[in-house]
Amino acid sequence: MRLIEIYHKLKDQFPVRLLTGSAGTLKRVRWIHMIEDLEAAGFINGNELIFTTGIAGRGESWLLKLVQRLHENHAGGLVVNTGPHIREIPEAVKKYGEEHDFVLMEMPWDVHLVDVFKYISGLLLDQEKRRAGIVSAMKDAVFYPGGSKGYREELKRYGYDTEKSFCPVIAELPEISEKDREETADYLEDMLSFYFRKITVFKFNQYIIMVLYDSGQEETADCCQKVKEYENSRELLQIEGMASGPNREGIEHLSQSYQAAERLLGLGKRRQQKVLLYDDMGVYQMLLTHPDKETLKIYAEHMLGALMEYDARHKTDYMRILRYYLETDGSVQETARVLNYHRNTINHRMQNIRQILGKEKISGRDKAELLLAIAAAETEGLC
Repeated sequence: MRLIEIYHKLKDQFPVRLLTGSAGTLKRVRWIHMIEDLEAAGFINGNELIFTTGIAGRGESWLLKLVQRLHENHAGGLVVNTGPHIREIPEAVKKYGEEHDFVLMEMPWDVHLVDVFKYISGLLLDQEKRRAGIVSAMKDAVFYPGGSKGYREELKRYGYDTEKSFCPVIAELPEISEKDREETADYLEDMLSFYFRKITVFKFNQYIIMVLYDSGQEETADCCQKVKEYENSRELLQIEGMASGPNREGIEHLSQSYQAAERLLGLGKRRQQKVLLYDDMGVYQMLLTHPDKETLKIYAEHMLGALMEYDARHKTDYMRILRYYLETDGSVQETARVLNYHRNTINHRMQNIRQILGKEKISGRDKAELLLAIAAAETEGLC
Protein backbone atom coordinates (compact mmCIF):
# COMPACT_ATOMS: atom_id res chain seq x y z
CA MET A 1 0.00 0.00 0.00
CA ARG A 2 1.43 3.37 -0.93
CA LEU A 3 2.27 5.79 1.86
CA ILE A 4 0.08 8.50 0.33
CA GLU A 5 -2.94 6.21 0.67
CA ILE A 6 -2.10 5.44 4.29
CA TYR A 7 -1.61 9.12 5.05
CA HIS A 8 -4.98 10.19 3.65
CA LYS A 9 -6.79 7.42 5.52
CA LEU A 10 -4.81 8.09 8.68
CA LYS A 11 -5.52 11.80 8.83
CA ASP A 12 -9.26 11.07 8.67
CA GLN A 13 -8.91 9.17 11.94
CA PHE A 14 -6.02 10.84 13.79
CA PRO A 15 -4.39 14.30 14.01
CA VAL A 16 -1.33 13.64 11.83
CA ARG A 17 0.55 16.19 9.76
CA LEU A 18 2.88 15.66 6.79
CA LEU A 19 5.96 17.88 7.19
CA THR A 20 8.41 16.85 4.45
CA GLY A 21 8.90 14.38 1.61
CA SER A 22 5.60 14.60 -0.28
CA ALA A 23 7.33 13.01 -3.30
CA GLY A 24 8.36 10.10 -1.08
CA THR A 25 4.75 9.29 -0.24
CA LEU A 26 4.56 7.29 -3.48
CA LYS A 27 6.64 4.58 -1.79
CA ARG A 28 4.96 1.36 -0.80
CA VAL A 29 4.75 0.53 2.91
CA ARG A 30 5.34 -3.09 3.83
CA TRP A 31 4.84 -2.83 7.60
CA ILE A 32 5.09 -0.52 10.62
CA HIS A 33 7.70 -0.51 13.34
CA MET A 34 8.58 1.36 16.56
CA ILE A 35 12.21 2.45 16.93
CA GLU A 36 13.70 4.25 19.93
CA ASP A 37 17.32 3.29 19.39
CA LEU A 38 19.78 4.27 16.65
CA GLU A 39 21.21 0.77 16.38
CA ALA A 40 17.77 -0.72 15.68
CA ALA A 41 17.44 1.56 12.64
CA GLY A 42 20.08 -0.55 10.90
CA PHE A 43 18.02 -3.74 11.11
CA ILE A 44 14.94 -2.76 9.12
CA ASN A 45 14.19 -4.48 5.79
CA GLY A 46 13.13 -1.33 3.97
CA ASN A 47 9.75 0.26 3.21
CA GLU A 48 8.61 0.21 6.84
CA LEU A 49 6.76 3.21 8.28
CA ILE A 50 8.65 3.99 11.50
CA PHE A 51 7.28 5.58 14.66
CA THR A 52 9.30 7.13 17.48
CA THR A 53 8.62 9.03 20.71
CA GLY A 54 12.29 9.83 21.35
CA ILE A 55 12.03 8.34 24.82
CA ALA A 56 15.58 7.00 24.63
CA GLY A 57 16.98 9.93 22.64
CA ARG A 58 19.76 12.26 23.69
CA GLY A 59 18.95 15.74 22.46
CA GLU A 60 18.04 17.16 19.06
CA SER A 61 21.03 15.63 17.26
CA TRP A 62 19.68 12.15 18.03
CA LEU A 63 16.56 12.67 15.91
CA LEU A 64 18.62 13.91 12.95
CA LYS A 65 20.87 10.86 13.18
CA LEU A 66 17.80 8.62 13.35
CA VAL A 67 16.30 10.16 10.21
CA GLN A 68 19.63 9.84 8.38
CA ARG A 69 19.98 6.19 9.41
CA LEU A 70 16.40 5.40 8.38
CA HIS A 71 16.85 7.08 5.01
CA GLU A 72 20.07 5.14 4.39
CA ASN A 73 18.23 1.90 5.15
CA HIS A 74 15.30 2.72 2.83
CA ALA A 75 12.59 3.23 5.42
CA GLY A 76 9.22 4.33 4.05
CA GLY A 77 9.07 7.30 6.40
CA LEU A 78 9.04 8.44 10.04
CA VAL A 79 6.17 9.53 12.29
CA VAL A 80 7.38 11.53 15.29
CA ASN A 81 5.14 11.40 18.38
CA THR A 82 5.80 14.91 19.73
CA GLY A 83 5.43 15.43 23.46
CA PRO A 84 7.57 15.23 26.60
CA HIS A 85 10.58 13.64 24.85
CA ILE A 86 10.53 15.51 21.55
CA ARG A 87 8.88 18.87 22.09
CA GLU A 88 9.18 19.90 18.47
CA ILE A 89 10.94 18.67 15.37
CA PRO A 90 14.19 20.60 14.81
CA GLU A 91 14.62 22.64 11.63
CA ALA A 92 17.75 20.64 10.75
CA VAL A 93 15.64 17.47 10.66
CA LYS A 94 12.99 19.09 8.45
CA LYS A 95 15.69 20.42 6.13
CA TYR A 96 17.18 16.94 5.75
CA GLY A 97 13.74 15.52 4.99
CA GLU A 98 13.09 18.15 2.33
CA GLU A 99 16.48 17.70 0.68
CA HIS A 100 16.17 13.89 0.51
CA ASP A 101 12.40 13.55 -0.11
CA PHE A 102 12.19 11.64 3.15
CA VAL A 103 8.67 11.41 4.53
CA LEU A 104 8.45 13.03 7.93
CA MET A 105 5.16 13.23 9.80
CA GLU A 106 4.14 14.61 13.17
CA MET A 107 1.55 13.25 15.59
CA PRO A 108 0.73 14.74 19.02
CA TRP A 109 1.42 12.91 22.28
CA ASP A 110 -2.23 12.49 23.30
CA VAL A 111 -2.83 10.07 20.40
CA HIS A 112 -2.72 6.45 21.55
CA LEU A 113 -0.16 4.82 19.30
CA VAL A 114 -1.61 1.38 19.95
CA ASP A 115 -4.77 2.55 18.19
CA VAL A 116 -2.74 3.94 15.29
CA PHE A 117 -0.79 0.70 14.95
CA LYS A 118 -3.97 -1.33 15.00
CA TYR A 119 -5.55 0.87 12.32
CA ILE A 120 -2.56 0.82 9.94
CA SER A 121 -2.01 -2.90 10.48
CA GLY A 122 -5.61 -3.49 9.45
CA LEU A 123 -5.12 -1.46 6.27
CA LEU A 124 -1.94 -3.35 5.36
CA LEU A 125 -3.41 -6.76 6.10
CA ASP A 126 -6.52 -6.00 4.04
CA GLN A 127 -4.32 -4.85 1.17
CA GLU A 128 -2.17 -7.99 1.38
CA LYS A 129 -5.27 -10.19 1.48
CA ARG A 130 -6.55 -8.44 -1.64
CA ARG A 131 -3.21 -8.84 -3.41
CA ALA A 132 -2.99 -12.52 -2.48
CA GLY A 133 -6.51 -13.08 -3.81
CA ILE A 134 -5.72 -11.39 -7.13
CA VAL A 135 -2.43 -13.29 -7.56
CA SER A 136 -4.14 -16.60 -6.76
CA ALA A 137 -6.88 -15.90 -9.32
CA MET A 138 -4.36 -14.86 -12.00
CA LYS A 139 -2.32 -18.02 -11.40
CA ASP A 140 -5.44 -20.14 -11.82
CA ALA A 141 -6.28 -18.30 -15.04
CA VAL A 142 -2.75 -18.90 -16.36
CA PHE A 143 -2.08 -22.46 -15.22
CA TYR A 144 -5.52 -24.03 -14.63
CA PRO A 145 -7.85 -22.43 -17.21
CA GLY A 146 -10.04 -25.51 -17.40
CA GLY A 147 -10.72 -25.57 -13.68
CA SER A 148 -13.80 -24.38 -11.85
CA LYS A 149 -13.59 -20.89 -13.42
CA GLY A 150 -13.71 -19.54 -9.89
CA TYR A 151 -10.89 -17.18 -10.79
CA ARG A 152 -13.33 -15.22 -12.97
CA GLU A 153 -15.63 -14.45 -10.04
CA GLU A 154 -12.67 -13.74 -7.78
CA LEU A 155 -11.27 -11.15 -10.19
CA LYS A 156 -14.70 -9.55 -10.58
CA ARG A 157 -14.88 -9.26 -6.80
CA TYR A 158 -11.65 -7.25 -6.86
CA GLY A 159 -12.89 -4.85 -9.52
CA TYR A 160 -11.66 -6.51 -12.73
CA ASP A 161 -13.79 -6.66 -15.85
CA THR A 162 -12.91 -10.15 -17.11
CA GLU A 163 -13.98 -9.22 -20.64
CA LYS A 164 -11.22 -6.59 -20.85
CA SER A 165 -7.76 -7.40 -22.21
CA PHE A 166 -5.05 -9.30 -20.33
CA CYS A 167 -1.44 -9.43 -21.57
CA PRO A 168 1.31 -11.57 -19.98
CA VAL A 169 4.96 -10.56 -19.89
CA ILE A 170 7.56 -13.08 -18.70
CA ALA A 171 11.03 -12.21 -17.40
CA GLU A 172 13.36 -15.16 -16.82
CA LEU A 173 15.85 -14.81 -13.99
CA PRO A 174 19.25 -16.51 -13.69
CA GLU A 175 19.87 -19.16 -11.03
CA ILE A 176 19.46 -17.08 -7.88
CA SER A 177 18.19 -17.82 -4.39
CA GLU A 178 14.51 -17.92 -3.47
CA LYS A 179 15.05 -14.84 -1.30
CA ASP A 180 16.53 -12.90 -4.22
CA ARG A 181 13.69 -13.97 -6.52
CA GLU A 182 11.17 -12.82 -3.92
CA GLU A 183 12.96 -9.51 -3.53
CA THR A 184 13.10 -9.01 -7.30
CA ALA A 185 9.37 -9.69 -7.65
CA ASP A 186 8.62 -7.25 -4.83
CA TYR A 187 10.75 -4.48 -6.31
CA LEU A 188 9.29 -4.97 -9.78
CA GLU A 189 5.77 -4.87 -8.38
CA ASP A 190 6.52 -1.66 -6.49
CA MET A 191 8.03 -0.03 -9.56
CA LEU A 192 5.57 -1.22 -12.21
CA SER A 193 2.42 -0.58 -10.20
CA PHE A 194 3.40 3.08 -10.14
CA TYR A 195 3.20 3.24 -13.96
CA PHE A 196 0.49 0.72 -14.86
CA ARG A 197 -3.05 0.39 -13.62
CA LYS A 198 -3.84 -2.96 -12.03
CA ILE A 199 -0.69 -4.81 -13.05
CA THR A 200 -0.25 -8.16 -11.29
CA VAL A 201 3.29 -9.39 -10.60
CA PHE A 202 4.20 -12.81 -9.21
CA LYS A 203 7.04 -15.31 -9.40
CA PHE A 204 6.89 -18.85 -10.77
CA ASN A 205 10.07 -20.93 -10.61
CA GLN A 206 12.70 -18.85 -12.47
CA TYR A 207 10.09 -16.56 -14.00
CA ILE A 208 8.67 -13.25 -12.92
CA ILE A 209 5.24 -13.07 -14.54
CA MET A 210 3.57 -9.70 -15.09
CA VAL A 211 -0.03 -9.48 -16.27
CA LEU A 212 -1.09 -6.14 -17.73
CA TYR A 213 -4.79 -5.37 -17.53
CA ASP A 214 -6.80 -3.29 -20.02
CA SER A 215 -3.66 -2.01 -21.75
CA GLY A 216 -2.36 -1.66 -25.30
CA GLN A 217 0.72 -2.35 -27.40
CA GLU A 218 2.55 0.74 -26.16
CA GLU A 219 2.04 -0.22 -22.52
CA THR A 220 3.43 -3.71 -23.15
CA ALA A 221 6.58 -2.30 -24.76
CA ASP A 222 6.88 0.28 -21.98
CA CYS A 223 6.58 -2.43 -19.33
CA CYS A 224 9.51 -4.33 -20.86
CA GLN A 225 11.51 -1.11 -21.06
CA LYS A 226 10.88 -0.37 -17.38
CA VAL A 227 12.06 -3.87 -16.43
CA LYS A 228 15.25 -3.37 -18.47
CA GLU A 229 15.85 -0.04 -16.71
CA TYR A 230 15.36 -1.78 -13.36
CA GLU A 231 17.88 -4.43 -14.38
CA ASN A 232 20.43 -1.77 -15.29
CA SER A 233 20.01 -0.17 -11.87
CA ARG A 234 20.68 -3.46 -10.05
CA GLU A 235 24.32 -4.47 -10.41
CA LEU A 236 23.84 -8.06 -9.23
CA LEU A 237 20.77 -8.85 -11.34
CA GLN A 238 20.84 -10.01 -14.93
CA ILE A 239 17.59 -10.99 -16.64
CA GLU A 240 18.13 -13.96 -18.95
CA GLY A 241 15.34 -13.00 -21.32
CA MET A 242 11.93 -11.39 -21.59
CA ALA A 243 8.91 -11.92 -23.83
CA SER A 244 5.31 -10.77 -24.08
CA GLY A 245 2.29 -12.72 -25.25
CA PRO A 246 -0.70 -11.59 -27.30
CA ASN A 247 -2.96 -9.01 -25.69
CA ARG A 248 -6.37 -10.70 -25.86
CA GLU A 249 -9.75 -9.61 -24.60
CA GLY A 250 -11.26 -12.03 -22.11
CA ILE A 251 -9.56 -13.71 -19.15
CA GLU A 252 -10.22 -17.11 -20.77
CA HIS A 253 -7.44 -16.37 -23.31
CA LEU A 254 -4.76 -15.55 -20.74
CA SER A 255 -3.45 -19.13 -20.50
CA GLN A 256 -2.96 -19.41 -24.27
CA SER A 257 -1.30 -15.98 -24.31
CA TYR A 258 1.05 -17.09 -21.54
CA GLN A 259 2.02 -20.22 -23.48
CA ALA A 260 2.79 -18.07 -26.53
CA ALA A 261 4.97 -15.78 -24.40
CA GLU A 262 6.84 -18.78 -22.99
CA ARG A 263 7.49 -20.14 -26.49
CA LEU A 264 8.64 -16.70 -27.60
CA LEU A 265 11.03 -16.63 -24.63
CA GLY A 266 12.57 -19.87 -25.92
CA LEU A 267 12.82 -18.42 -29.42
CA GLY A 268 14.65 -15.40 -28.01
CA LYS A 269 17.19 -17.69 -26.35
CA ARG A 270 17.86 -19.57 -29.56
CA ARG A 271 18.22 -16.30 -31.47
CA GLN A 272 20.25 -14.75 -28.65
CA GLN A 273 17.77 -11.89 -28.49
CA LYS A 274 17.03 -10.76 -24.95
CA VAL A 275 13.61 -9.17 -25.49
CA LEU A 276 10.93 -10.26 -27.95
CA LEU A 277 7.50 -8.65 -28.16
CA TYR A 278 4.64 -10.65 -29.63
CA ASP A 279 3.30 -7.58 -31.41
CA ASP A 280 6.55 -7.27 -33.39
CA MET A 281 6.76 -10.89 -34.53
CA GLY A 282 4.84 -10.83 -37.83
CA VAL A 283 4.09 -14.33 -39.12
CA TYR A 284 5.45 -15.80 -35.88
CA GLN A 285 2.30 -14.54 -34.17
CA MET A 286 0.24 -17.13 -35.99
CA LEU A 287 2.75 -19.91 -35.34
CA LEU A 288 3.17 -19.11 -31.64
CA THR A 289 -0.56 -19.55 -31.02
CA HIS A 290 -1.11 -22.41 -33.49
CA PRO A 291 -2.86 -25.22 -31.59
CA ASP A 292 -1.37 -28.03 -33.72
CA LYS A 293 2.36 -28.04 -32.97
CA GLU A 294 2.84 -31.39 -34.71
CA THR A 295 1.66 -29.90 -38.01
CA LEU A 296 4.22 -27.09 -37.71
CA LYS A 297 6.97 -29.59 -36.97
CA ILE A 298 6.04 -31.78 -39.95
CA TYR A 299 5.95 -28.77 -42.29
CA ALA A 300 9.33 -27.49 -41.10
CA GLU A 301 10.96 -30.90 -41.44
CA HIS A 302 9.43 -31.43 -44.89
CA MET A 303 10.76 -28.12 -46.18
CA LEU A 304 14.06 -27.89 -44.30
CA GLY A 305 14.83 -31.30 -42.85
CA ALA A 306 17.77 -31.93 -45.18
CA LEU A 307 19.33 -28.53 -44.37
CA MET A 308 18.87 -28.93 -40.60
CA GLU A 309 20.41 -32.40 -40.79
CA TYR A 310 23.37 -31.04 -42.80
CA ASP A 311 23.95 -28.31 -40.19
CA ALA A 312 23.84 -30.84 -37.35
CA ARG A 313 26.24 -33.23 -39.09
CA HIS A 314 28.77 -30.68 -40.38
CA LYS A 315 28.44 -27.96 -37.67
CA THR A 316 27.55 -25.38 -40.31
CA ASP A 317 25.21 -22.40 -40.02
CA TYR A 318 23.29 -22.79 -43.28
CA MET A 319 19.88 -22.37 -41.62
CA ARG A 320 21.01 -19.05 -40.17
CA ILE A 321 22.43 -17.88 -43.49
CA LEU A 322 19.24 -18.86 -45.32
CA ARG A 323 17.08 -16.97 -42.83
CA TYR A 324 19.03 -13.73 -43.22
CA TYR A 325 19.24 -14.18 -46.98
CA LEU A 326 15.45 -14.49 -47.22
CA GLU A 327 14.78 -11.70 -44.72
CA THR A 328 16.97 -9.33 -46.73
CA ASP A 329 15.03 -10.19 -49.89
CA GLY A 330 17.86 -12.23 -51.35
CA SER A 331 20.56 -9.58 -50.88
CA VAL A 332 23.97 -11.29 -50.73
CA GLN A 333 25.66 -8.02 -49.76
CA GLU A 334 23.29 -7.29 -46.87
CA THR A 335 23.45 -10.91 -45.63
CA ALA A 336 27.25 -10.77 -45.68
CA ARG A 337 27.22 -7.48 -43.76
CA VAL A 338 24.83 -8.71 -41.07
CA LEU A 339 26.66 -12.00 -40.57
CA ASN A 340 30.13 -10.49 -40.95
CA TYR A 341 31.08 -12.70 -43.91
CA HIS A 342 32.65 -11.90 -47.28
CA ARG A 343 30.03 -11.76 -50.03
CA ASN A 344 31.85 -14.52 -51.93
CA THR A 345 31.43 -16.75 -48.90
CA ILE A 346 27.68 -16.10 -48.89
CA ASN A 347 27.47 -16.78 -52.62
CA HIS A 348 29.28 -20.09 -52.21
CA ARG A 349 27.21 -21.19 -49.22
CA MET A 350 23.95 -20.20 -50.84
CA GLN A 351 24.94 -22.38 -53.79
CA ASN A 352 25.41 -25.29 -51.36
CA ILE A 353 22.10 -24.50 -49.65
CA ARG A 354 20.19 -24.57 -52.93
CA GLN A 355 21.81 -27.88 -53.80
CA ILE A 356 20.87 -29.41 -50.44
CA LEU A 357 17.30 -28.17 -50.83
CA GLY A 358 17.15 -29.45 -54.42
CA LYS A 359 16.44 -26.04 -55.92
CA GLU A 360 18.22 -24.52 -58.90
CA LYS A 361 16.97 -21.10 -57.82
CA ILE A 362 14.77 -19.68 -55.07
CA SER A 363 11.61 -18.20 -56.56
CA GLY A 364 9.25 -15.71 -54.95
CA ARG A 365 6.95 -18.52 -53.83
CA ASP A 366 9.96 -20.47 -52.50
CA LYS A 367 10.95 -17.44 -50.39
CA ALA A 368 7.51 -17.25 -48.76
CA GLU A 369 7.34 -20.99 -48.10
CA LEU A 370 10.90 -21.23 -46.77
CA LEU A 371 10.45 -18.21 -44.49
CA LEU A 372 7.32 -19.80 -43.06
CA ALA A 373 9.17 -23.11 -42.60
CA ILE A 374 12.08 -21.36 -40.85
CA ALA A 375 9.63 -19.58 -38.53
CA ALA A 376 7.93 -22.91 -37.76
CA ALA A 377 11.28 -24.59 -37.09
CA GLU A 378 12.41 -21.80 -34.77
CA THR A 379 9.06 -21.70 -32.97
CA GLU A 380 9.21 -25.44 -32.34
CA GLY A 381 12.86 -25.36 -31.30
CA LEU A 382 14.12 -27.45 -34.22
CA CYS A 383 16.97 -25.08 -35.00
